[in-house]
Amino acid sequence: MFKVKTFQRRILLALLGVGLVPAVLLLLAGTAALREAVTGTGTAGPWGSVAESGQALLDAVEQAQIDDPEVALAARAHQEALSESFRFSRIFTVVAEGVLTLIPLLALAVALLVGGLSYWVAQQLSRGFSRPIRDLVGWTQLIAQEQPLPPPGPADTRGVREFAQLREALRQMSGQLEEGRLEALQAAKLRSWTEMTRRVAHELKNPLTPMRLAAESVARLEDRTARVAGEVLLEEIARLEEMARTFAQFGRMPEGPPSEVDLVELLRGLVRHHEGSGSALHLEPSTGIPPVLAHYEALLRCFRNLLLNAMDAAGPEGQVTVEVSGADDHVRIEIHDTGPGIPEDHLERIWDPDYSTKTGGTGLGLAMVRKTIAVHRGRVEVVNRSSGGATFAVELPLGGPHPPPLGGPPSEPPG
Repeated sequence: MFKVKTFQRRILLALLGVGLVPAVLLLLAGTAALREAVTGTGTAGPWGSVAESGQALLDAVEQAQIDDPEVALAARAHQEALSESFRFSRIFTVVAEGVLTLIPLLALAVALLVGGLSYWVAQQLSRGFSRPIRDLVGWTQLIAQEQPLPPPGPADTRGVREFAQLREALRQMSGQLEEGRLEALQAAKLRSWTEMTRRVAHELKNPLTPMRLAAESVARLEDRTARVAGEVLLEEIARLEEMARTFAQFGRMPEGPPSEVDLVELLRGLVRHHEGSGSALHLEPSTGIPPVLAHYEALLRCFRNLLLNAMDAAGPEGQVTVEVSGADDHVRIEIHDTGPGIPEDHLERIWDPDYSTKTGGTGLGLAMVRKTIAVHRGRVEVVNRSSGGATFAVELPLGGPHPPPLGGPPSEPPG
């Protein structure tokens, strides 16, 4: 069966080949050149030729029987030099033969040394290249298992720039996938709650009308005990009717075409309506706030809910400030209160439809706020203020809400 080589093994073999093959070729060429040089300078080389030609010259002088003392002296000196040269040639021949015997062993030792160094260098380089790859493979497994990635550290600033960019891209992708999973989970929860509230609202509204008529009849009786019972029934029926209306509003998206809404006027009307009923209210709008394309009634319910929640958190002695600012493509509304703030572990839970801290509350208020803002392609968030209290911030685009699908009700918000 075909065995796939690892990335590190491939790099190791490639670097080893690049480093070892040229070294071996150079070593073979150097060995051959050294052998040729040693052979060429032995007795079969120039020294042997000089000795033979010098001996022939001396033999010719001796046969000629030249009586010149100087010639005889020079001949004897030359003979002594030739003898010394021949002796050195013999010694060099012995040494050269030994060297020629050791050359293969020396070449093998040098080859092993070069090969070892090449293997060590190639292994270090291959590890340096393959380690980031193994880390990134592990990151993809963490992403698949929905586990967090390691935070940025000193390793991101070292090594190859492309690996650092790939790490950053994987972190961004992991964050986007996590956001997508959360949005999908919120959308699924919202769909289930929407369906449930529609059914509850329908089941509540059917018996409430005859119950109200019966309670009104009881409240009109002359018997005082019956009248008190009838009034209690009417109060409870009113509470149930309000709950049914809340459920119906949560289960129904804003209807009709959107129109231009002046958010400053909308908020000014809410502040004016609730002044004197609790916390001190302040509206601080910037100048030149453009209108947004939106559903007026849906935004009115949304900001009334946020304003009442802020007043309830701040209390009668507290203060609520509404700031409005504009940008090129959106309007931002911030509602600050001086209350105790929101526990850190509840900052995300407050948007759940089943979350409520109020006695008798349905828990749908902030869920409806988030759903309404999402329908208008905006976003809402809450943070605790360092000076105390909480801030609800809403951003609404100028372009308007999501268009409804053809032939059906407006689409569900993404989360």
